[in-house]
Order: sequence, then C-alpha cells, then structure tokens
Amino acid sequence: MRDVGVAILAGGASKRLGEPKALLQFHGRPLISHVLEVAKKLTSDVMIVVSEETQIEQLRDYIGDVQIHYDPEDSIRCALTGAITAFEFAPKKYTQLLPVDAPLVEPDIIRFLADLAPGHGAVVPSWPNGYIEPLHSTYHSEHAYALGLEVMEQGQRRMSDLLHRLRNVLHVSTEALRKMDPDLKTFKNINSLQDLKREERG
Repeated sequence: MRDVGVAILAGGASKRLGEPKALLQFHGRPLISHVLEVAKKLTSDVMIVVSEETQIEQLRDYIGDVQIHYDPEDSIRCALTGAITAFEFAPKKYTQLLPVDAPLVEPDIIRFLADLAPGHGAVVPSWPNGYIEPLHSTYHSEHAYALGLEVMEQGQRRMSDLLHRLRNVLHVSTEALRKMDPDLKTFKNINSLQDLKREERG
C-alpha cells in the first residue's frame, strides 16, 4: 500500500447508546482502538476524521500520535462530509476509508482493494443485490476531493452521489472477497447494543 493512506471516519455519535460511537467498548477496548490497530497493519499513513473539534479530546487518550482532523464548523454532518475532509488532508495519492464501527475488518481485504486502485477513481466492494460499501472503499484522493465538493455544493449528501461522479470506478464483488473473509465480517457494523453483544459472542 505504498501510495495508499487510511482514513478512519470516527465522527458519528451513538444516539442509541448515549456516547460517541468510537468509544463503545468491544471486547474490552473502544472501537477506535480496534480499527486503528487494523489501519496500522496496512500503512503508517493513518488519519482519523471527526465531525467537530470537541471530539478530538475524547479520542486523544486512545490514538497516540495519529493525525486527527475535523470537518468544517459550518458543514453538514454526514459520511460524505467526513470523506471529503479525509481526501482534503490525504497524504497519499489514494485514500482507503474505514468506518470506526467496523472492528472486524480483515486487513487482507483492504490490501486487495488498495492493490486494484491504480487507474481507478475508486474501488468499491459490491454485494450481489447491488448494495455497495462506500465506507470500505479506496479512492483517488485528489479526484474524489474535487468532485466531492461539487456534489455537496449541488445539495447531494450520499457517498453514492460521489461515486456516480467519479471516473473509472471498479466494483469488486463481495463474493470474491470471501476467500479472505468467509463470513464477510469486514462489513459488519456496530449500530446498537444488540449488534455489539452479537459480534462479541462471535
């Protein structure tokens, strides 16, 4: 992953559980620690993106010297805003996004996606039913930043709106990824206490 940096999107609030999602305890450690551990296995170029400056101090004790950036103060809080912030500060030609609520990411899958990145605006895992995983995807940083700003200015807010604008997007079937992650736990998100307990039980 020489030309690929990793950006962890950690700005989400867990309204159901009453605390920042990044700090939810999973197997005795906060989610941010699990995803950061995966990211560091992939590259030394890791950043964390949060929605507002106040979230930085909440995470400081868990992230060491990893760079952390926050969205513009007047921005709309959504995944696309966080992604655009990641692309803006990206140190590498390509940026691999990772959501903070996916602690079971298989590093080999991310390496596989990153290896496919050259020549593409994005590399996106796609399910047989057409559902995509834009927050587990690899993007051409400069290309995605420029078009992301245009998409937001046009009032669009979804990651799929950005992907529709990017050139040469490569969709990779999740079925092909089962060789590296048979249960596709890479894409399991923790959105509730029930999710948390279920995944802890394995």
